Amino acid sequence: MASVRLSPAAILSIVAASLALFLIFAFPTHASTGLTIQPIKISETLNPGETASSTITLTNASDQDVEVTETVQDFIPVAGAEGIEFVGRTEGVTTVRDWITLPQTKEFLFKKGESREVSYKITAPLDAEPGSHFGVIFFKASDPSATGSLKVGTQVGVLVLVTIPGEHLQKGNILSFLAPWFTPGGSIPFTIRFQNTGTVYFEPKGQIAITNMLGQKAGSIPIEGQVVLPTGVKDLQFSWQGDGILFGQYKAVATVYDGDGNALTSKEITFYAAPVWYIVFFLAGVLVLYILFKIARRHIRITVR
Repeated sequence: MASVRLSPAAILSIVAASLALFLIFAFPTHASTGLTIQPIKISETLNPGETASSTITLTNASDQDVEVTETVQDFIPVAGAEGIEFVGRTEGVTTVRDWITLPQTKEFLFKKGESREVSYKITAPLDAEPGSHFGVIFFKASDPSATGSLKVGTQVGVLVLVTIPGEHLQKGNILSFLAPWFTPGGSIPFTIRFQNTGTVYFEPKGQIAITNMLGQKAGSIPIEGQVVLPTGVKDLQFSWQGDGILFGQYKAVATVYDGDGNALTSKEITFYAAPVWYIVFFLAGVLVLYILFKIARRHIRITVR
């Protein structure tokens, strides 16, 4: 009987290939189903009876064709927190869910890599109550080959924020303003904890002004682009990259303005910055010079006649 001898490298290759085949068949891969969407937020101010319309750009970012289902839900903010709570229908009361009109086709097949514009229309009824009204347009992607009444998939949503003019209040307060007390440089994070104390959703607008220990302006950061729901509290995150080397004491003042440009709420903090590695190298250099000086004094004598 002929025998076959394999080198250690050949044996290792066979084992690796066998292990790969085992993993493939034992743990089959599943295609991902996902969507991307723009915009992620729709904000409208409508008088009773008025209509606003536009489009939502939806893209199939999956690695296969998917089946998309459209739904609309109402929600309310959770008091004192960032969360929201989805609510069902109340008999005899119209909500954002009823105000939004989408294309008649609520389900459609979405090809891999395809993008499309989904039109929508929001109509405020004549009896719409003043204040803010909230909803979400959901797009759920699922595997079209799946069977059964319950299809598992992923979904994305567009926040819909509608304000009906009338007796309402837009107001807020900075509960806290935080930053690291010391930084060696680089990007410095700031956190503003903002509370909406009004009756409508609020998008805080203002700035964080930063000055150095000489009182000179070191930089500024705009406060914008984030929505806080009524009765809600939200942490607003920002970062600042200072120019050059930061050294010494700095003061940062966060100010939020109202719709007329007046300061609504403000808080101030102090932090310190120093280039640690520069200081370490400087001290190391001083230490080396000191040691060399001690050695020189021990071995070199200078006499004056």
